[in-house]
Order: sequence, then C-alpha cells, then structure tokens
Amino acid sequence: MADESVPTILPADLGQSPRLLNAEVSASPYEEHYEMALVYCLDRTANYVFSLTRFPDQDEIELIVLDQLVTRVRDLEVTLDRQVLRADSPPEVARDLDGTRQYVVTLMVPEVELRQVKDALAKIFEGKAGLFIAS
Repeated sequence: MADESVPTILPADLGQSPRLLNAEVSASPYEEHYEMALVYCLDRTANYVFSLTRFPDQDEIELIVLDQLVTRVRDLEVTLDRQVLRADSPPEVARDLDGTRQYVVTLMVPEVELRQVKDALAKIFEGKAGLFIAS
C-alpha cells in the first residue's frame, strides 16, 4: 500500500509551473540554537515551507519544502531580486521533493530585514556557485 503522505510525481509533472509563495521569513548567517545558516520561508495561506540551510562543516545545502520533505544538494541556483527569491532545482531534486522545479517566493519582510536574508544566503552558498543577488 502506497504512503498517502508522499505525493506521486510523474515525469510529466516536473518543471510544469513554478510554486508561488508569499512568505514570512526567518534568516540568519549563523543561527545559534541550530548552529547553522538558514533561510526559512513560511507561506501560512498555502501552509507551505521553503527552507535553505547549511551547517558550517557540510558541503551540501539542505532544502526543505512543503512540510518536512528534505533533500541535500551540492548545487542549486538561487536569485534574490529585492523581495523575491527564486530557486531553480534540477529534475532529480524536484523528484526527491514534491515535483516542483522552480520556487518563486515573495518575502514578506521589511527592507531592513532583507540584509539578514542576503547575509544568510551568502553564508549558505559560501564556496559555491549558483547564488545571484541583485542590487
């Protein structure tokens, strides 16, 4: 019997349309309690989480979506343009999660808090390619 909590993802479903989120954000280049860099986005209306984290001694970035669908990736493309974060994942990563290849997250944070998001993303992508932050 199939686990009903895990969505069935068909190859035709991958990359069809971006997941659009309007999210509250918590970000830190080093979160003391969890001892890692994190960007945690929660869209309360959609009841959907998008999160990027990285431990200081890890080479991989942890990507969490929905609610506790987790995978680790070596490479990921993320763009932050003002208050919009866009993440593009390869098909194999989408298959590991909920089938979504592109996330477009409108960050519901004051301008002053965007600095924390930028700093956290810089730490998460330290030594890696794939991050673009527009001015």
